[in-house]
Amino acid sequence: MNVRAMKAIDHYIGIPVCFVLDFFQMLAGLFPKTASSPPKKILIMKYFGIGSILLSSPLLRAIKNKYPAAKIAFLTFATNQDIVNRLALVDVVYTLRTDSSAHFVADLLSTIWKIRHERYDITIDMEFFAKFSTIMTYISGSPIRIGYFLRQLWRGNLLTHQIYYNHYKHITEVFGALAAPLEVQISDYSLTRPMLSEAENTAAGLILEKEGVQKNDLLIGFNVNVSDLSLERRWPKQEFQTLAKALLKELNVKLVFIGAPVDRTYVDEVLAGLGSSAQVVNLAGKTRLGELLGVFTRLALFVTNDSGPLHIAAALGVPTLSLFGPETPVLYGPKGGDPLIFYKGLYCSPCLSVFNAKTAPCSGQNICMQSISSEAVLDAMRQRFPAIWKKYGHDS
Repeated sequence: MNVRAMKAIDHYIGIPVCFVLDFFQMLAGLFPKTASSPPKKILIMKYFGIGSILLSSPLLRAIKNKYPAAKIAFLTFATNQDIVNRLALVDVVYTLRTDSSAHFVADLLSTIWKIRHERYDITIDMEFFAKFSTIMTYISGSPIRIGYFLRQLWRGNLLTHQIYYNHYKHITEVFGALAAPLEVQISDYSLTRPMLSEAENTAAGLILEKEGVQKNDLLIGFNVNVSDLSLERRWPKQEFQTLAKALLKELNVKLVFIGAPVDRTYVDEVLAGLGSSAQVVNLAGKTRLGELLGVFTRLALFVTNDSGPLHIAAALGVPTLSLFGPETPVLYGPKGGDPLIFYKGLYCSPCLSVFNAKTAPCSGQNICMQSISSEAVLDAMRQRFPAIWKKYGHDS
């Protein structure tokens, strides 16, 4: 199932289901349940976005520090399981496969049975607009159910604690606000560094070596992709191509393009405009997450759209150059990694919000991204990273 289908199902089925469950909640309210104090079991839900899960790590870390004896579980889509495990902040990960409707339904029924059998004291819903997550929070049976209050997005009285969603704060703080009912204070909003094994680090080196990368090569990473949550976040192909050509002309550099298997076709289209070059490395579809983390640690700079890999790089301390338009860096700017951010702030930007289910109104005509020129990006790179040009420039 793609994201568009999920949004449609969530909207047309989620509202009536919430309405029915709200009626049962009125009856259940006559017989309130109590949670253990301190809580013995805590369930946290976040389905969309590897980047968002990384950005939730300050919340997860603070809860774990406050309640070290509690069993903390995390419910997410199966594609996110690896990154959750690498944060080492939860004890159990429940997953839902989304590759087919049959798998999703089977996993859903199994997971509902498991979480109800565990009798979690607290369930926290980190999604903003999804009715599905609210429904799952209620079905969990937890006496304490925490989620966001959004007047425009009706969810009935299925939550026991509704937290104000403040869209003027960075998302790490927005996630952090969910900890208030647990009496958890968060002072450290840095991202938790994902774990990387020595074997994975070695494997990453072998992959790069196979692609002709030498140990002392200057590597600049490129992520030209975004998830299908909003394709309008892509910087135009021709701008990526122009920037890449300029870097190859000015620097003794190797450009490393990353991507998941589903991104391979789009990456190939971008690289087709660069011609054949031994200085260009295409890793799209060739690395698993652990190996990709190893590749990231070798990058001098990572150029990327607003997407999950941006936050992975930031968590690893890699300098980043990120391109924003439909979304605002005020909410989703990178935390760490000496960031250089491009954002024009046009009148129509940002357009993605929890109130429109992260759907851009321009239907692909993303002038906010088109207005960022490769010439401006290149000039900013020269000014921010002069040491790179001094050491690796063809004229140095």
